[in-house]
Amino acid sequence: MDALPDFLVRYLEQRDNARADAINAFLATLTDRERALMRDAAVMGYVRGRTHPQGEKHPKDSAVFAEVIDAALAFPDLYPAINAHLADEPDGNA
Repeated sequence: MDALPDFLVRYLEQRDNARADAINAFLATLTDRERALMRDAAVMGYVRGRTHPQGEKHPKDSAVFAEVIDAALAFPDLYPAINAHLADEPDGNA
């Protein structure tokens, strides 16, 4: 396999850096709670996506959203931001 030309490697590195800067700039605008909620939902969404049966139709966004939250609620120790409301409940359940 031929190596990429140096100018293309430099361009790709610049694009990677620009994307990383844009991500960091966006994350800096979020509150700690917003960042924690996004992290919990993104990680669980990734996990659920990795376990989706290959070849099966992908559900609609609203179904995915509900499934991700449901799955995160099942693991309060792993997804504390999504489950933070449970601490306010007398019996620990929503």
